[in-house]
Amino acid sequence: MKLAILASAVALAVTSIPAKADVVSDWAELQTMADRAQDNPSAPYDPASMAAFGRLSLAMFEAANAADPRYASYLGIKPVRAGTSVDAAVASAAHAVLSSLYPGKTKDFDDALTLALDRVPEGRAREDGIALGKATAKAALERGGWDDKAKMSYYRPTGPAGRWAPSNVPFPPEMSAGKPWFLKSIDQFRIADPVALDSAAWAASFDEVKRKGARESKERTPAETLKARFWAFYEFDPVLRQIASQPGRSIVQNARMYALFSMAADDLTLVMAEGKMHHMFWRPINAIRTADQDGNDATEMDASWVPLLSTPNQPEYPCGHCMFASLSSTILSAEGVPPAGYAFTTERMPAVRITVPDLATYAREVSYSRILAGVHFRATNDISDELGRNVARYAMERFALPL
Repeated sequence: MKLAILASAVALAVTSIPAKADVVSDWAELQTMADRAQDNPSAPYDPASMAAFGRLSLAMFEAANAADPRYASYLGIKPVRAGTSVDAAVASAAHAVLSSLYPGKTKDFDDALTLALDRVPEGRAREDGIALGKATAKAALERGGWDDKAKMSYYRPTGPAGRWAPSNVPFPPEMSAGKPWFLKSIDQFRIADPVALDSAAWAASFDEVKRKGARESKERTPAETLKARFWAFYEFDPVLRQIASQPGRSIVQNARMYALFSMAADDLTLVMAEGKMHHMFWRPINAIRTADQDGNDATEMDASWVPLLSTPNQPEYPCGHCMFASLSSTILSAEGVPPAGYAFTTERMPAVRITVPDLATYAREVSYSRILAGVHFRATNDISDELGRNVARYAMERFALPL
């Protein structure tokens, strides 16, 4: 799942940066805008921009942390001269990473850097910060991204010879060749097989999504229908900024949060894709329309069943939304809760705003929304929730511990 985008062009962001905004959040938003501007479903996958947010966030963290040492360096960057400008270091690191990953937007990034450095007094502190940022950007770009020596996993349609099977590729094969930040291999957290089709647990999950996730469900409330649509395409960037904007937080603290979150999410994406392609488990629409073939007397076929939302072109197991929400909740709950809770929005439903008191509530709502949408089973979601937490904890134990 991509992080949310706040505008359609980087140029808009350059003129909209608040004068006293956090430099880390500013550049993180520029990256998501650049990603949206070049996003084209019909274009071939570009492995050069793989883990762009992770590499950006890591470069910013290393720059901030070298200038203001608070945590152990992930890249082995040593502290620099006292007084080095943190703002100049972070902005220069971000500029160098984004210019490398999105060469078509270099002029926009140049403009953003000009404005960012204009807020830093001229002198040695600024020049040292610029040099530091360039160095950490180079190190982050070399460490993450696509491994051109890795073996890629290609989608092979399943089924008996002569029988039609989906031909659209669920994931570009290059995704299986990403460089994990923390994992030893992308199958390190491979989960066990899905629940057995002849079990009571399968029948219960089947029945729930059949009743609650149908397009014309009589058991799903109007509010639940709205939540299913909302959580399918919600934005997460504003939540990160809400946390980063809390009083008393430092730039290096925010940079660490963005880096840990984005790098763990990169690894989670690899885990999700590997798991889905390994298990190749069917979606509710497949299961319900062909329930006469699952060998379970407690499931009843409905050949005309349709889910509330369109079924994603990916295998069902594990649940990506569920994994991301539980990972986000686990990592960010340690950062402190904004006084008013967390406010979520989505461009697709501009009149709707959902505020939750804590991120554990958010994770539960996202997980349940995928059942209400008719695209996931509860048995899958429960396992996926735990998988997201496990990947989060694994990353938290290995990244930038306090000095």
